[in-house]
Amino acid sequence: MLRFAPRYGMISPVLVRPSRRGWPWAENDNQRSSTTRVVACEVMGDERVQAALRLFAAHGLAAADRARRAAANANARGDDFDARWWEEISRMLG
Repeated sequence: MLRFAPRYGMISPVLVRPSRRGWPWAENDNQRSSTTRVVACEVMGDERVQAALRLFAAHGLAAADRARRAAANANARGDDFDARWWEEISRMLG
């Protein structure tokens, strides 16, 4: 059986009281106002952001390349709207 034996003079982190462990939140966790939350909800509600996230979930790090290829295919077909859509998604992922 193995036992954890700290060096002499060292206090085991298990033995430190929870009140002395520090802050329960991250140092960079700033208070956010309600307007910041509204802006974040608007960004996450954007169709392009959702499409970029779905593409990233499906293809991982190759998602930007897939979006770039889709934009090139749309350009070749002459579909300007679709080409701009995929270029924006590629820009988000890149």
